Amino acid sequence: MIKKELVIIINYFWQISKYKDEELPLYQQSGNPTWTSVSDIGKRYNRRIFTVSNYMTVEELFIKAIQVFMISSTSTKLIVKQLEKPLNLEVIEDNIVKTGFSLEDSKEMLNFFQKVRQGMSISLNEVELMTRLALREYVWVQLESETMFVRFDYDYYVDIGSTERCDDAVKQVCDMNLSVNLWDKPYPFSSPT
Repeated sequence: MIKKELVIIINYFWQISKYKDEELPLYQQSGNPTWTSVSDIGKRYNRRIFTVSNYMTVEELFIKAIQVFMISSTSTKLIVKQLEKPLNLEVIEDNIVKTGFSLEDSKEMLNFFQKVRQGMSISLNEVELMTRLALREYVWVQLESETMFVRFDYDYYVDIGSTERCDDAVKQVCDMNLSVNLWDKPYPFSSPT
């Protein structure tokens, strides 16, 4: 018997970012330059040093934002798709130390990195670890369920698609002081599921 793949119609697409109107994340030719990556820790922006603590505050917001969309889309788990692991564990450990994170505090994330595989189902709690890995550029991945997807882009952008409008999730994420932009159709990347 041939197994048919279920096709889900994703109707709503959003892009979440940390950027405000006056910030330019990509080329920074005008406006207020801002950090775009974990590798910017230790650099100076607007006369202040960008610290691990500053980074962690924003990373936590992204984790909560993705979890809010999961709850709104009634997704209790996501499937790992398009997984790329361009770095080995030793390089990641060196990077963790170099950027000022604690290896001890990163143990759970590093263990998850070693076990995560294409097609693996991850829970709402494991989404935290996957989000950290993706936002810190240790993996590239797309996560999918029957009702939504999460796509991690460069420069601290995360795309989310859903079968539902998720108005409450959008409001909650905006209340977190993150930017949420509705994509005009069609979504510019091939739609998953």
